[in-house]
Formats: sequence, C-alpha cells, structure tokens
Amino acid sequence: MEVNGFHHDNSVDKKAIVTDRLQKRELERQEDIQKRKEEKDNSSNAKESTRYFSDNFNIQRESVERALATCNGNCSDKIILRERFDFVAQSYQKLQKFVADSVMFLPSYDLRLAQETLSKMQAQIQEKREQMLPKKKFAFSSRKKVDKDAHVMTNGAHKIIEKTDNLGIDLAGCKIVGFQGATLVKESNDITGKDVAVTNLNDCTLKLLGAPSTVHMKNLKNCTVLCGPVSSSVFISDCEECVFVLACQQLRTHSTKNSSIYLHVTSRAIIEDCKNLDFAPYSLSYPGQNDHFDRSGLDKSRNNWNDVDDFNWLASDVRSPNWAIMEEEKRKKFLEE
Repeated sequence: MEVNGFHHDNSVDKKAIVTDRLQKRELERQEDIQKRKEEKDNSSNAKESTRYFSDNFNIQRESVERALATCNGNCSDKIILRERFDFVAQSYQKLQKFVADSVMFLPSYDLRLAQETLSKMQAQIQEKREQMLPKKKFAFSSRKKVDKDAHVMTNGAHKIIEKTDNLGIDLAGCKIVGFQGATLVKESNDITGKDVAVTNLNDCTLKLLGAPSTVHMKNLKNCTVLCGPVSSSVFISDCEECVFVLACQQLRTHSTKNSSIYLHVTSRAIIEDCKNLDFAPYSLSYPGQNDHFDRSGLDKSRNNWNDVDDFNWLASDVRSPNWAIMEEEKRKKFLEE
C-alpha cells in the first residue's frame, strides 16, 4: 500500500499495536500483583501487631492480678501491705502505658476492650485497697510536691497548691494536681487511652484534647474543663462553680453544686448529693475531634444529656429539683483552633 508516494506496511503497525497492548496488560498485571502483595503484607503486619499486643497485654494483666493477690489478710504489717499496693500501682501504670503506646495500630474494637479491662482493673485495685487499708480511703494529706508531669500553659499568675495522696491519682496515667489561676492543656499524645486524674484546681481552665480512658475530677472550684470523648466514665466530686464540657459513656457526679455540664453521654448521667446543676448538649469543637470519637468508640448519634438520674430523689413522676435543663439562650459554644 502506498500513501503519498510512500509504501506503508500495515502488518508492522498491527504488530506494534498488539505488542503495545500486551506490554500494557503485563504492566497492569504486575501492578495488580504488587498491590495484592502489599495488601497481604499490610494485613499480615496488622494481624501480627494485634497478636503481639494481645499476648503482651495478657502477660502484663496477669502480672498485675498476681501482685494484687498478694495484698490479702495474711499480711498484717501495714507498711509491707502499702509497699505491695505501690508495686500493684506501678505494674498497672506500666500496663496502662503499654495500651497508650499501642493506640496508633490497634483496631478500635481491641482498644475499647483493653480500656474496659483497665477500668475494671482499676476499680478492683481501689476497692481492695480501701478494704485492706481503710484509713487511705479518699484521704488527702499535706504532701507539698510539684506534679512534674503536668504540662502547663499559664495565663497570668498561678501557684502550685499542695499535692494530694489519693489512690485514684496514683493509678492515673496522667495527673493534673494543685494549680491556681492557670490554663492547662493536655494534647492527644498525653492522654489518649489513659486514665486522667484532676484535683485541687482553683480558677483554672483545663483542656483535655484527646480520648482518655477515664477522667476523675475532685476538688475543683471556679474552673472550666473542656474534654474530648472519654471511652468509659467521668467521675466528678466535691466541685463548685464550674463548667464541664464532657463526652463519655457514663457520668457520675457527687457532692457538686452551682455548676454547668455540657454533656454527650451514651449511657446515663447520675448525680448524688448535688445541687443547682444545669445540663446542656455537648458543644466543644476542636481539630482532630472526629478521630478521637472513633478511638473512644462513643456513638456520636446517641446522646442522653437530658436524662439525669438523681440518687437523692425518689419521686418518679416529678423531676429532681437538684438539676435543670439550661435555657437555650444561655448555652455557649466552645471552639478550639
């Protein structure tokens, strides 16, 4: 065949086209093989990481349980018994840190199970210590030590108040104790997957921008607490003139008065020996919050903020006078950039 005076061989073009198509198909096949290999490797690595976590978590959990078993009535020496409980607390903290360090690669379901196990274990340790060493039950003493672990950013003057001696504080993976007139910030790396303990704050603003396992707050006065989603429970006691912005599975509030609670709770809110509490929907927003909700396992679509159970109020047909729903025009939004 001649085109414009030149002989053109169609067989060469067809061969080139077929060769080109075959090369493209082979390239696509190789890319598909590589993609499947990477997916398999990633899946295998994920399974190996989860298996490694599970094995080590169980080993450390059993270690804590064995240590706790030594804290029994056979030991009559209070000094030795306190030393054993101190060892239990150290072992628990080590396990808690292991969980916190594993947050990045653990599936949300495995993380939630581990956090629930930690919460139950902490409750067991507290209960047993209160039984064996009753004088230490929620006792506070004048131990004037600075909490070096607290990351503080201050607005104006602040001073360190005395530190408490409390088992809940001792077991917590993050402790914020004894500040006045300060703005305190804990980021995700500081608190996600950990128990957080807060006590003896006066005129402070506290920002917990992560996904803690549990949060304990005691002896706060005239403070504002902004907290990301908590995978299990928040405990509040002996607080006054405070604003709490919280998301959690369960809220327990004791001996607290004249305070506002902006709440997202998937289970229920319980109050006892409280007065003048106002409740409103959770209204905190900050970068990374959606990821923290995913890690906590909380259902964002389920919020029982206005279903409050008062243990001091027995009438079922009349709402307790110790709490109220905040008027909409008084509600605030809390935005962190």
